[in-house]
Amino acid sequence: MIYYLTLSLSLLFGSVVVALYYYYQTTYKKFQAILAAEKFKDLPEVQNPISLKVESGKIPEWFSGIMYRVGPGRFNLQQENGPSFSIRHAFDGLPFMHRFHINGSNQTVTYNSRVLFKAAQTSFEGNNKKDISPIFFGHLSQISFLEWFVHLVNRMRVLILFPTPKSNMAPDSASVGVTVTPGFPLPKALHGAEDKEKVLVSKTDANILQKIHAETLEPQRLFDYADYDARFDGQFSAAHHQYDPITKEVFNFSLTITPQPKLIVFKISPDGKTTTILSTITHHYDKKTPFGAAYIHSFWLTKNYVIIPEAPLAIKDKGLNMLLTGSFLSSMSWDIHRPTYCHVIRRHPINGEDGLIASIPIKDNFFTFHTGNAYEITCPSTGDSLLTLKSASFANGDIMHQLHSYGVPHHKRPSWDDAPVSDQSSHSRFLNGLNHPPRRQTCFGDFVQYQLNLTKNAVRQIDVLAKNVEFPRFNQQKSMLEERYVYGCQLYGYTEKKDETCCLVKIDTTTSKPSYSSDNVLTYIKEGYMCSEPIFVPQPSATEEDDGVLLSLMNHADCCYLIILDAKTMKEAARVKIGQFTAITFHGSYVDHEFEPVNIS
Repeated sequence: MIYYLTLSLSLLFGSVVVALYYYYQTTYKKFQAILAAEKFKDLPEVQNPISLKVESGKIPEWFSGIMYRVGPGRFNLQQENGPSFSIRHAFDGLPFMHRFHINGSNQTVTYNSRVLFKAAQTSFEGNNKKDISPIFFGHLSQISFLEWFVHLVNRMRVLILFPTPKSNMAPDSASVGVTVTPGFPLPKALHGAEDKEKVLVSKTDANILQKIHAETLEPQRLFDYADYDARFDGQFSAAHHQYDPITKEVFNFSLTITPQPKLIVFKISPDGKTTTILSTITHHYDKKTPFGAAYIHSFWLTKNYVIIPEAPLAIKDKGLNMLLTGSFLSSMSWDIHRPTYCHVIRRHPINGEDGLIASIPIKDNFFTFHTGNAYEITCPSTGDSLLTLKSASFANGDIMHQLHSYGVPHHKRPSWDDAPVSDQSSHSRFLNGLNHPPRRQTCFGDFVQYQLNLTKNAVRQIDVLAKNVEFPRFNQQKSMLEERYVYGCQLYGYTEKKDETCCLVKIDTTTSKPSYSSDNVLTYIKEGYMCSEPIFVPQPSATEEDDGVLLSLMNHADCCYLIILDAKTMKEAARVKIGQFTAITFHGSYVDHEFEPVNIS
């Protein structure tokens, strides 16, 4: 009897495993159209600082400080006893940290860089994959049944059965490379002899942070938000926290997707020793609508509120697809019929009550990777309390499938090479609510201003301030105040006559011109050059909001430059050649010569 029971269970288990593997194979084939064979090139590490030459122009004499940038840098790994392993998604390249020490008084720039996920490189090159990060963002590999089964068991072991506390892991054993924040407060467990040390922390959308040496860039410690407070143990968080420059408090959330989606919104004191839960959200303010397991990359902060966007871009099936395939993207879905909700949470809950005071739907749903500034005003005619929220907004979730080629410049080629899908209305053209295969990304979303009426719990107004804008940054002295100027990137896809180009723009948000007019936008553009997110640095003696410079990395023809623009005119002030390579970076931060934050992500 026991024999037959064991045999039956074994056959059942084997059938389930085979069925799951078949599901993985099906998913892989579906994603083949998305994961086109892009060729990402590796970056060379520069662990010992080198001097860079100012190739043209002049660095402003007042300018002195350090810029950090982070992004993928290693994609191709050679195994000892097997074929090379190539990562085919930009977001999954092993993260690189870049450091630029800039001194305008003597016109010098020193540069160093380092791989932050060294353990993965060692595992691949040593032909030992069992210790690598169990989940990629979008990369999928065609692997055998045995390899897939080993990976699945490893993911279940690491993520569900026997999760290892982040603080017990090797400092370089996780992929943490989306945002970089100097001066980030550390939890109690990390306080000690190093308290006076300059702190640099790298973050991502998973609930994991990485402490990095501010000069050598060597990974020193992994930790997560549960190290601040055991209740903050969700699987996800926002790569972009929010920071109040007046109170010095840090704001973020912990998102748990199973068994029921739960969002814990919290703040951390400037010394990292005290935490406060502002709201625990499982349902909307109406207490009836369940909170969706939304993908939230950034959010807004005002003097009195935290505002969390819940777009209809969600993690479906409680992340089961992610567990089976090892790809976060395989669990993403877009619900075209669901609005985007803005959850408004008090920064100072009354009498210890939950701080959620409104869940305001925006019917013309949108997804935002990157929010801009936010502030509160009082309507002069009615006295109503208004929230103004700015963000780079996409009309749907297709950007998630378009990101596989991010940062790889494409030169002019015949237009038929990436012809759009002819019938987007056909259900067979969709995968989880996203276009499949996706149109090639030829532009960004729009820079939009949403105005919410808190008094009436409704949307008051929506204005498109500029078309085709991503990575909005502004003078952070205007944080939580009404600002005039916003800087960002614009993307122009390749054509038969022009190379793909990503340029820098300056938007005057107070202009009365319509959004399609160029009168409110100044542009720095060079065909075939790909500029990364700009960072605004004000002149110390500035009397005007835009008196300062913009910092960006720019790639062209396998060459990478640091460029410095006059933020008033958007004219190039100085150009510094970094090296004969292409550096893909997502975000960056800048501190002055005393390591005080000036513009951080």
